[in-house]
Amino acid sequence: MASTRPKGLARKTGINPIPVLVYIAVAVVITAGMFIWDLQYRKTQEAARRPPEPEVVARNLVENIIGAGTVKEVKVDREKKTIAVTFESTQFKPEKPKKELRELLDAEATLAAAAILDQMRDYGQVTATLTNQGKTLAVAEAGRGKDKPSITFIDERLKD
Repeated sequence: MASTRPKGLARKTGINPIPVLVYIAVAVVITAGMFIWDLQYRKTQEAARRPPEPEVVARNLVENIIGAGTVKEVKVDREKKTIAVTFESTQFKPEKPKKELRELLDAEATLAAAAILDQMRDYGQVTATLTNQGKTLAVAEAGRGKDKPSITFIDERLKD
């Protein structure tokens, strides 16, 4: 006949070890899960706090001033500390007089270059290429310390 008396640790202490072991196992699994979740959360938070790439910053600065979707290309040379941005002119209307068009394009280039130079202090020169329907209208070069960008009109309708 088998005895119904507890054996081992339960007999000596009066505590059944199986529920205690189950509790410890569940606690370990939950703690490990929370630790893994915390690591993943920290990685996503660090990625969100990282500053955007200079190309993205330059594109956003120009599009905030000129208009959404106008920037066609942004090239950043980190070694030479230069930025080249190509964007569609919103002010160019062929029916306007040449003098007015030149002033409007000059203003566009000045605003775009100034926005980049003011916000992106690590870069010293900006080249802005203004286009209209895929054709280059003008190229402006601005540098830190210069009052105004130098602009070269490429399109025949704008030349002197």
